[in-house]
Amino acid sequence: MQRRQFQPEDLEQIRRTPLLSELPQYLIDALLVDGVVHRYLPGEMLFRQGEIPEFLHIVLGGEIGLYCVGNEGGETMMEIMKAGECFIAAAVLTDLPYLMGAKALLPSRVMMLPADRLRRDLLTIPDLALAMLTSLSIHFRKLVREAKALKLKSPTQRLGLYLLSLTNKREGSVALWLPHSKGVIAARIGVRQETLSRSLAQLRQYGVITTGPQVSVNDISTLSAFCHLDEDIL
Repeated sequence: MQRRQFQPEDLEQIRRTPLLSELPQYLIDALLVDGVVHRYLPGEMLFRQGEIPEFLHIVLGGEIGLYCVGNEGGETMMEIMKAGECFIAAAVLTDLPYLMGAKALLPSRVMMLPADRLRRDLLTIPDLALAMLTSLSIHFRKLVREAKALKLKSPTQRLGLYLLSLTNKREGSVALWLPHSKGVIAARIGVRQETLSRSLAQLRQYGVITTGPQVSVNDISTLSAFCHLDEDIL
């Protein structure tokens, strides 16, 4: 882990972060007085499951994986955080132990705001409290969507939704690169790695061809229809 102060590109990303983007500039400047930016290499730990939160983390670049450790020591990837997302705010606000650990999946830059300062500011700055409430609500809806997918969709449909999340296109064809290992992707959609391989094979009938880390989707609308994407309330 390498620590450094804010650079111009950091400040630009911070201003685009949903949690802070609606705040007046003077409030952002005040929050950043005690904040720092850390660089992490792939595999480096930010914190471990069970630790007490000392900071609110906001991803400025790269990707951070949130994972759980089971009773037998195995790890399961729960969520992948990308630039502009903060985590794990609920633990920070309640001052309770982290239910998940966090580590860098790619070379990453993370802004860290002291938790005790943030909790004090939330009591006296209504705009910040509203921004935090909005951020938590958006994250809650994201978790509900994922819970619905686990309960209502097959592993192959969940994989299809994951592939669709890698592009902003909603029609035509697209070539994608899998951003993580199959083990990480399997954990992310809640299946075993061998189930992931079977699901990739099953998606061929819907025009999805996989060659190593490259995935070609012949017709996005066909894959979307199979996954019932248009029927979801997102």
